[in-house]
Amino acid sequence: MKRYLNILLLVLAIVVAACSGEDHNHAEGATEYTCPMHPQIVQNKPGTCPICGMDLVPKTAHGDGVEITEELAFLLKPTNTTVIANIATIKPEQKTAEATVKMDGVITYDPRRVYSVPAKVGGRIEKLFVKYNFQPIRKGQKLMEIYSPDLITAQKELLYLVQSAPEDKQLIQAARQKLQYLGATNEQINRLIRNGEESYTFAVYSPYNGYVIDLNASAPNANAAPAPAAGTGGGMDAMGGGTSSAATPTTTTPAGQTIQLREGMYVTAGQPLVRVVNAEQLWAEFNVPAGDNNPLTKGAPVVISFPQLPGEKLEAKVDFVQPFFSEGENFAKVRVYLPGSNKLAMVGQLVTGEASYKTDSALWVPREAVLNIGTKHVAFRKSDGGFEPVAVTIGTNAGKEVQIISGLKETDVIATNAQFLVDSESFIKVSN
Repeated sequence: MKRYLNILLLVLAIVVAACSGEDHNHAEGATEYTCPMHPQIVQNKPGTCPICGMDLVPKTAHGDGVEITEELAFLLKPTNTTVIANIATIKPEQKTAEATVKMDGVITYDPRRVYSVPAKVGGRIEKLFVKYNFQPIRKGQKLMEIYSPDLITAQKELLYLVQSAPEDKQLIQAARQKLQYLGATNEQINRLIRNGEESYTFAVYSPYNGYVIDLNASAPNANAAPAPAAGTGGGMDAMGGGTSSAATPTTTTPAGQTIQLREGMYVTAGQPLVRVVNAEQLWAEFNVPAGDNNPLTKGAPVVISFPQLPGEKLEAKVDFVQPFFSEGENFAKVRVYLPGSNKLAMVGQLVTGEASYKTDSALWVPREAVLNIGTKHVAFRKSDGGFEPVAVTIGTNAGKEVQIISGLKETDVIATNAQFLVDSESFIKVSN
């Protein structure tokens, strides 16, 4: 009986050991292993992570292991998916807009008010009264005194006729007219007849109000070469009187060439003596790139502001648009006549202008939606695989929007901020 009992106990021990071994194997097989850095890697046995090579750890080592929450799932997305999912988009809008063109320019003379005072008779300058550039002069002011043998001869002829043949009115009138052609004024002729004695110097007077320009009295030339008259030009009455001339610098002006004068030099008939500019009417001249000047036409309103005078503005209109091509670049000179009798503008003053106009109907997008990559402009159009860069041609700007001439359609969906999509230079590969 005792032996039977021992055999029974042995069988029970074997059965218990077998059951406990099966439970141990089952528990070991049920354990899952994962990578601490890549929770998506899960295996049912120990090993290493195929991504980073780290040893796998049991998921049950820290409670329930790594919990993949909504925030963690967002971080596990590929980088390009994350960017595409979070960028705003917009469609081009077909409309008209009030656009403006900003221009930088300078105040300059009106060439139609730049006059030349020529010599009507050849002779020698005895006294010179115009000494420096931008010297103000008025109409009838004496500019210089000139000695001319032709004037002396014409005076003697008139005095001879007046004294010896006063009844011959026709000859006397012809002699008076000859003196007038040589630059003498009626007042000078009448004084000559009253005094009965010829004058060896005649005064040359200015027929215009304004400022002297293009004058260089420092040149020692004995005989100044004639130069073409500028502006509308005009005749000159006889002139006179003065002091010794002072050296003045050469100045570049709209008239062009400089005039060199000094006392004692000889002048020839028709030679420009001085140039006078009337500054009562000025204009502003702006250089505008070719792409911006297309909508500007005569009569377009322009608001001119002065950087040196904050808050001061002038309202004017475009008077002339002149195309230019220089050094491989197209541009235009936009000229705007300033309102008369204004005291804000001075010759040589830098100004800014803002011309406004209404555009034709076109596609408009935010400025941020178009990226300038140097050789072209690019927008990012949404496609099935994300965003693709497309080349676009832009027009004018209106506020925070830019006009699209070609490259996009009204039904296209583009990225609102093109710069956000650029992560490297190689990313932008425009196919068209």
